[in-house]
Amino acid sequence: MEVIGSGGFGEVKRMRHNLLSMDFAFKFYSPIYANDDERNLERFFREAQILFKLSHQNIIKIYDVGLFGNRPFIRMELFDGKNLNQVLMDHGKFPINESLDLMNEIADALKHAHELGIVHRDIRSSNILIARPRQVRIIDFGLGIYLENELTSRLTRTGHNIAGGHYSAPELISNPKLIDPRTDIYSLGAVWYKLVTGQVPAGSRIRETLYSLEGMTKQVAEIILKCLEDIDGRYQSMEELVFALTEVKHALF
Repeated sequence: MEVIGSGGFGEVKRMRHNLLSMDFAFKFYSPIYANDDERNLERFFREAQILFKLSHQNIIKIYDVGLFGNRPFIRMELFDGKNLNQVLMDHGKFPINESLDLMNEIADALKHAHELGIVHRDIRSSNILIARPRQVRIIDFGLGIYLENELTSRLTRTGHNIAGGHYSAPELISNPKLIDPRTDIYSLGAVWYKLVTGQVPAGSRIRETLYSLEGMTKQVAEIILKCLEDIDGRYQSMEELVFALTEVKHALF
C-alpha cells in the first residue's frame, strides 16, 4: 500500500497481510552489503533479534524480520498516530502537566529497554508517536549498523548536525559507537524541552527560558535541566529519572 515514512535508513510502507486481513507497517532498510561484506547482514539480524525482547505498551511491537530482495525489513505494529513534531506544529507547545504525563510514559518504556540492555540512541521528537486517547509509542529502536554509519557520516559532513541534531548527547556525537543508557536520558530531556518551549535546547539561556514559562515549577525545570547535564551530572539511570518524575507528579498534580 502507501509509503507512510522515509529517511536515511530507508522507507516505511503500510502493507496488507491478505491471509490475516490486517495492515502492518513494514520498514524496508537500504541494502547493507558494504563491499559485499555479509557480516553486515549477520549483524543486522543479530541486532534485530534483540528487539523481540521488547514488550511494553509504549514501544512499537515487532512481529517479524526478513529480506525482500537484498533489502532487510522489519514488520511491526501499525500505529495510526502523529509524531511529536507534527503535534507541535498542529497544536503548539504542551502544558507542563501534560508534558510530565507523557515523559513519565516514555521514560518508563526506556527503563524497560535499558533493563534488557537495549539503548535507543536516537530518541527525538520524530521517533515518538502519539494518538488519542493517550496512546504513546516509541519507534526506531536502534540497529547500530545503520545508526553508527549515519552518525559518523553526518559528523564527518557537518561537524555537529547529526542524527537528532540537538537531541543527541554530546558524548554520542563524539563517539557514535557508544552504547550508554545515559545518552537516552539526555535525548529525552531535549525532547521534553522542545515540548514545553517549542525550541531545541541550544544557547546560553536554556535555564532562563524554562523558568520563564507559564505554569513551570522549580521541581519540573530542575528535572529537565538535570537530564541535559554532562554525562556524569545527569541522572545515572532511567530508573532514577522515573523515580524523580513520579515524585514530582505526586507532589504537584
